[in-house]
Amino acid sequence: MLAAIQWVAQQAINGKRRLSLADIRDAVSQLGLPAARPAKPGITHPMHGDAPAFVARPRPVTDWQPDRLGVHRAVQEHDGLMLPPYVERDHDDELRSHLRTLAGKGAGMVVVRGDSCTGKTRSAWEAVTACVPDWHLLYPKSAAGLRSCLQANVLTGPTVVWLDNAHWLFAEADGDRAAEDLLALLDQPPVPVIVLATMWPTPIDAPGSKSKKKGRTRHIQSLLDLARTIHQPETFDPGALERFEDQARGDRQWTQAAVQARANGELCQRLAAAPELLDRYRHADHAPGKAVVTAAVEARRLGARGPLPVAFLEHAAVGYLSPKECLALDRQTWFDDALAWARTPVKGVVSCLQGVLAQDGIGEAADLVDLSDIIEQQIAPERWGITPAGTLWQAAQTELADGNDLEALALRAFAFARFRIARDLYAAALDRGTSSAFEGLCFSYVETDRIRTRRGLKELCDQVEHVHDGGASLAHLGTALMQLALAEETVEYPDTLWPLTEGLLSRACREGNRDAHMQLKYFLHEQGRHQDAEALTPPPEPPPPHDPAQLLHDAAAGDATALEGLRKAVARQNETFHQIAAAAFSGSPALWRWPTALTRAGAPELAEVLLRASTDTGDRQARQQLVRFLDGQERTREADAVLHEAAATDMYALNTLFHRLWPHRPQAAREVLTEAAKAGHIPHVLNVLQRLAYWGRLPRDRRFAITATRVLARLGNETAQVQLAEILRAEARELEREKTPHHDLVARKHDEAHHLLRQAAPGHGEARSLLGRLAEQEDNHAEAAHWYRQAIDAGDYETFHSLLQALHQGTPPNDGEVLYGLEADGSPLPPW
Repeated sequence: MLAAIQWVAQQAINGKRRLSLADIRDAVSQLGLPAARPAKPGITHPMHGDAPAFVARPRPVTDWQPDRLGVHRAVQEHDGLMLPPYVERDHDDELRSHLRTLAGKGAGMVVVRGDSCTGKTRSAWEAVTACVPDWHLLYPKSAAGLRSCLQANVLTGPTVVWLDNAHWLFAEADGDRAAEDLLALLDQPPVPVIVLATMWPTPIDAPGSKSKKKGRTRHIQSLLDLARTIHQPETFDPGALERFEDQARGDRQWTQAAVQARANGELCQRLAAAPELLDRYRHADHAPGKAVVTAAVEARRLGARGPLPVAFLEHAAVGYLSPKECLALDRQTWFDDALAWARTPVKGVVSCLQGVLAQDGIGEAADLVDLSDIIEQQIAPERWGITPAGTLWQAAQTELADGNDLEALALRAFAFARFRIARDLYAAALDRGTSSAFEGLCFSYVETDRIRTRRGLKELCDQVEHVHDGGASLAHLGTALMQLALAEETVEYPDTLWPLTEGLLSRACREGNRDAHMQLKYFLHEQGRHQDAEALTPPPEPPPPHDPAQLLHDAAAGDATALEGLRKAVARQNETFHQIAAAAFSGSPALWRWPTALTRAGAPELAEVLLRASTDTGDRQARQQLVRFLDGQERTREADAVLHEAAATDMYALNTLFHRLWPHRPQAAREVLTEAAKAGHIPHVLNVLQRLAYWGRLPRDRRFAITATRVLARLGNETAQVQLAEILRAEARELEREKTPHHDLVARKHDEAHHLLRQAAPGHGEARSLLGRLAEQEDNHAEAAHWYRQAIDAGDYETFHSLLQALHQGTPPNDGEVLYGLEADGSPLPPW
């Protein structure tokens, strides 16, 4: 299944005071503000990644204005730019304590996680000014900009590396490489450095199939595992609200926001005018303006992260207007009016669409805009499962200049079974110089079997000839063909399959691709050509990366000198110790046996101290190993305590602790699940309950699992509703197999399952495909087709075969039909 495309960073923020031309040019060089790109693609358009990234420069913390760092403007009564009073809360103490610790240690990372408009950036800014006011601050605006800064060695003194909205930055094409650079920086910092990031709660993802996803976010996940996470509360408690009101009496807008927040505690949202902005969009009295914003939301939802060309929005927005609304448009003025509506600030603070700094760093770009993060985070999820307009795909092909954005949209188009649209978007991305798009194109042809046709093979071969990526694309295509050849699959070109495969892999080897060398060697061995395989010359080995935990691994391998050095580091709790603890489980799994090795070497106390320190960094593997270590010493209660500390947020800890407690202390096990559910981790709870329902040894196991799942389903959790429906259907099948089936009970279970799936369908793709399957079993092909379309629009392209069968009244489609996919409007495509 295709991985969902997540989010990428591109945000420009204007300054507080009026700047001279020299000030602005200096700000561009120092801040790394993203510059505009020509909106129209073509041979004169610079290929993505060719333009040099701005190299930001650190500046003293006291020289920065908070609005320059991403702090939201707030409603206010008086002119000028003033920040509302800041009320410290519990998370502030935690954040500041950790910043002071890192300042003393000399290196580390903190992540402040929370939703949009909850005060993450303000909390981070207040912490920096309170804890390290005499440091410098570096603010790169993109992954490429961050890498340029680090490569230019701009850090010359104690520095905070400020990564506002890092969920966007890490989702860029260079995101994982930027994370790798940060890991290297924190491993061997040239000066004291703290990386301080703000992020939404959503996980970081990357383009590609599931098989590629892990590799594309490996360094990001390692970096986030190393970081200390501070959770920004969404609301203010009554005491904090009261303290704010006491300090805000000089501004009626601030006090009014506090009064309005008494109902739900959402003070930051009120100060940022978030409710008013959302209300302006949801209840818009300007259809063209709302259509333009909706097109921007759709682009973001589907993975486009760069600034949005106004020409793209103009062409895409038409698809979000009704025919009647289109008839009322004035061809000359409608878009200017719509754009003006979308850019009108609410309460003088925030608008749906915002300006982007021009490429030369002077004023706003005339042809680009950005989407408010408030609108993005709140409205994009509401449009889940809705078919994107055909005009959006068309506008993307012609107007989007960023190849990474086009690749992201192509991935989503393929997930929606719009196979031809995906092909065209991949081709456009390749035209913009985004070579990674070939992997997605090749994957889509493999998944639809188009690669088995002569036409499909020719299209891939034509594209790969124009890609220059060190043989990676040649290796992708060669590997795909190798799998067809070795599996003896039917293709339209049997005589050329084997030599073409070997030729592509050989070319990739000559370009230095190591994956191709391994695949070609395997391919030759499978043919019995062992001498040819062994005669291959492998590409040169890359230099081994620096391993901060090398001392630990040497000690575990029996090096007495290293063991003594490890003892000293542990005794001193110095920087070497902290680096070892942070990297103890970052290498090959073959090196993770060090706790056992140290114990056998007579140093179990070293193993325990390092395991606990590594666990404190948030490393899940360390936690698992610590639990095993304590169990091995029959310190079960301590092991349970380690698990309990993380059970509310960590799936492994929750599942392990629950099953340790359940047989003998069922009430304590229930409380563990309740705590996790209250913390918002209901998917973790449902995972535990699902295992208990299907694999529990005793009847009480199944009863409890079903009862708890039913409670969550009644509370409206869609995953719980689907899970309970599956349990009921399984029970109905068991009853049907009995010699004297209980027909009434079977019918009731089927009816309840069907009702639950219908409840879940608006927000759950699996529920839609299951409803399609149930309708098909009842020979209701029209309803089955309806639900299968709904599942596809939720991103389940694998349902396309079932849709065709339902459209053919239950007759399986022929092999050729599944190649072509759907039109933008959802109708099946003819051959292409």
